[in-house]
Amino acid sequence: MCGRACCSLNPDTVSRACNYKDASGKWRTTSWIKGDVEYKPSFNIGPKDALPCIVAGSHFGKQDGRVVCSMMWSMIPPWHEGDYRKHTLSTHNARLENLQKSTLYGPPLRRGQRCIVVCEGFYEWKAGKTKKDTKQPYYIYATQDNGIKTDDSTTWKDEWSEESGWKGFKVLKMAGIFNKFKTGEGKIVYSCAIVTTESNNVLSWLHNRVPVFLKTEEDSQIWLNEELSVAQAINKLNKLTLSDGDLSWHTVSTSVNNVLYKSEDCRKETKAVEEKKSNPSSFMASWLKKGSEELAKRKSTNTDDDHSYGNGKSDETPSKIAKKE
Repeated sequence: MCGRACCSLNPDTVSRACNYKDASGKWRTTSWIKGDVEYKPSFNIGPKDALPCIVAGSHFGKQDGRVVCSMMWSMIPPWHEGDYRKHTLSTHNARLENLQKSTLYGPPLRRGQRCIVVCEGFYEWKAGKTKKDTKQPYYIYATQDNGIKTDDSTTWKDEWSEESGWKGFKVLKMAGIFNKFKTGEGKIVYSCAIVTTESNNVLSWLHNRVPVFLKTEEDSQIWLNEELSVAQAINKLNKLTLSDGDLSWHTVSTSVNNVLYKSEDCRKETKAVEEKKSNPSSFMASWLKKGSEELAKRKSTNTDDDHSYGNGKSDETPSKIAKKE
């Protein structure tokens, strides 16, 4: 499962980070295709926000190579009418095992509309021991070289060459499906879904679903290869698995729970949220102590209780409402 992501790289840096090898074996940067969905670097990207996606150039009239296209993260159902952002289906993730039979994902898959969704990392929530416990958010990302701090961009390199390619921050590349939607005004909007699969031992402690990661340049070439049949492409994805050391993670603040909160500290490493512990005996002792202190206070003063309690106003304070993930 992947429902929140981080991609703070500017478009030029994304082009270098999404580089690929051409027929001669040299690395090439990936050029952007301007679309109607604008990519805005953000530390807290949610469904229906935009993410950069790598696509085979042939989808945009180019003979070879790849392009980067900004797509809405949540595939727009082709039967939707009206404002495309107001569709109500949960389409930001697509289960690998259901792709071919899906009435939504199957048609674009058969048309070869495969993409690679790019981000620096994504957020996932670990449930507490009880329903009352606050869910702990984690930030998951590709394991970086020594000295690179994922939550501090000042430690990142920005190096690229035709011979060695991108040597900066290692972004995550995830298998995706994309589609085109024509609005009432005649605009073409591109939207995508991230392909997910069952977790193995690497992340099963956190969630039972994970994105399908394309870890190598060869993986990316295979997924974008339009000459592969649907069955061949799916078969390749089924063979891709996470290994120990591929990913790293750390706990972050629950501020990321609010998709409208876009600050850089969303991905900042913090201490884990402490689980709420219920101890009936300690609660009762605290309640009795508080009552005794209040009674003693009343006896020690010579004021009329009505001044404090007889004004018709409630002394109850609004409780904090926990924001859902």
